[in-house]
Amino acid sequence: MESISAYIVSLTTALIFLLLAAIIANAIKFEGGSNPKDPQIRKKWFWILAILNPAFGYLLGYFLFKPDANMMVINNYLNALNIGTAIGFILYILLGFLLSKVFANGKIGHWF
Repeated sequence: MESISAYIVSLTTALIFLLLAAIIANAIKFEGGSNPKDPQIRKKWFWILAILNPAFGYLLGYFLFKPDANMMVINNYLNALNIGTAIGFILYILLGFLLSKVFANGKIGHWF
């Protein structure tokens, strides 16, 4: 049961960071001219949040949701938290890629 909470924490943080990346991308204004710098800024913020996503998810799961039980339960939870963090990172990248292709003509389309 504790391992399910580790997966939920990791997936929730991935979705929250993806939403935050979308909000930041939409908050950055379009620049005119022949060499605008706004696509690079959006891409940079997407990848900064991609790096912060697993770190924040792991630390949140470790310090706030780690069960107070025997070592076997804690080890199972930490294994699930490691796997969930990796899944959350991959989900963030895959959903970000999918959103950037769906909204290719918008601000989110500059992520990849």
